[in-house]
Amino acid sequence: MNKVYILVAVILTTGGVIGSVGDRLEKKVRKQRLSLFYLRPKHTILLIAFFTGVLISASTLAIVFAADAELRDTMFQIDALQRDIIDKQAQLNGLIKQIEQIQNS
Repeated sequence: MNKVYILVAVILTTGGVIGSVGDRLEKKVRKQRLSLFYLRPKHTILLIAFFTGVLISASTLAIVFAADAELRDTMFQIDALQRDIIDKQAQLNGLIKQIEQIQNS
């Protein structure tokens, strides 16, 4: 259970640090009226906020995937697992029909 607490603390800290850095960067852009990619400063600030959010999400996923190999394997094999579930449900339905036929005989 300690691993979970450490993981949550690392994710929250990373998100907080990235959010703070993004906020400081936005304040500098707002104060100096800087422009990226020939955008107006207002739109540049929105772009920075967007990429800060993307960076927070990406770092969270990276931390979680690095911390838990089983979760990572499951996420990337979810299609195979869903197909396996469908196959098992079909087998179960077939067995249920066989049981009903035996009980009706």
